[in-house]
Amino acid sequence: MSQQPTSSPTEKPMTPSEAAAYLGLDVKTITRWARQGYLPAHPLGEGKRKFWRFFESELREWLASKTNGLAA
Repeated sequence: MSQQPTSSPTEKPMTPSEAAAYLGLDVKTITRWARQGYLPAHPLGEGKRKFWRFFESELREWLASKTNGLAA
């Protein structure tokens, strides 16, 4: 069974800076986690230096999977 993409075809990809602001994290953390495969991300380009892009819907799902469901 193939997995359906979670992003909408009209959803604009976010830059690492935008993703960092959305998640409240540092840009370097976002980039490192993307490179490690911990955070859902899409690399553009080849080689050592990649341009990373993120979709808000994927980040929202990732964040929901990391929370324990307890309200503060």
